[in-house]
Amino acid sequence: MTLPTIDDVRAAKAEVSRLLKSHANFAGVGIGRKDDRFVVHVNWRALPEGLKLPERIGNVEVTHNVVGTIRPLSGGD
Repeated sequence: MTLPTIDDVRAAKAEVSRLLKSHANFAGVGIGRKDDRFVVHVNWRALPEGLKLPERIGNVEVTHNVVGTIRPLSGGD
C-alpha cells in the first residue's frame, strides 16, 4: 500500500467529519502522524456505543481517542 498524501488525508478528514459530527460525543477531528505516515485523529468525549467506527477511509488510517469533556479552569481570568 502506498503512503497517503496530505491531500488524501485532508479529503479523509472531511469525510470523517461529515460522517461523525452529528454524534453527541464527537469532540473534533484532526490530522496527525503515526510512525511515518499521516493519519486522521478523531477525538471523542466518550466512545459512542453501538456505532462501528471507521478504521480507514481509502488508504488513510483513522484513529479514535477519548479526550473527555473540555472545561475551563476555575477561577481563571
